[in-house]
Amino acid sequence: MAPFIEVITRCYKRPDLLAGNVASLRAQVLNDFRQTMLVDDRGQGIGWASENLGRYAPRLVGQYIWCLDDDDVCIRPTLFAELRAIVDAHYPDVIMMRMDHGPRGVLPDAGYWGQPPQHGHVGVSAFVVRRRVWQTHAWAWSPGVYHSDFNFIKAVFDSGPSVYWHDVIASRVQQIGLGYPGKG
Repeated sequence: MAPFIEVITRCYKRPDLLAGNVASLRAQVLNDFRQTMLVDDRGQGIGWASENLGRYAPRLVGQYIWCLDDDDVCIRPTLFAELRAIVDAHYPDVIMMRMDHGPRGVLPDAGYWGQPPQHGHVGVSAFVVRRRVWQTHAWAWSPGVYHSDFNFIKAVFDSGPSVYWHDVIASRVQQIGLGYPGKG
């Protein structure tokens, strides 16, 4: 049976950050998830990592997909249980959440919450998407583009999905990595 959540983690030579990421997922009270690592072992950067999300789409197995990069952590041990309850009650295509983006603050902020995603006001760990919807819009993970997370979720929203707005901060950036390796 397919896991409820498939967490896609893009990673590049940041073992300390990755350890925090993995530990944050293992702390979930509902552990019906699979973590898939998309590893950049050559330093091809965030554009390649985003494009790789699109290329990997046919192999996704989770009922819902969440991208939590190696430099991010889940800060809600109950998140997957909360998401399961939302799906059981509402069966949305997309669940929007908030993320603590460090120096950029919480995204989406109050001015953009409940609105279609705006460039610069959403991040990749601020949304969970049903697998078939992710696969349909995988082309939007644009090659070589840093802001492919926005391109993707905008394409999804433009298609008119059912959206549930879960007003919690689900994740936090450990360090703004921008695809660079760790220092340790």
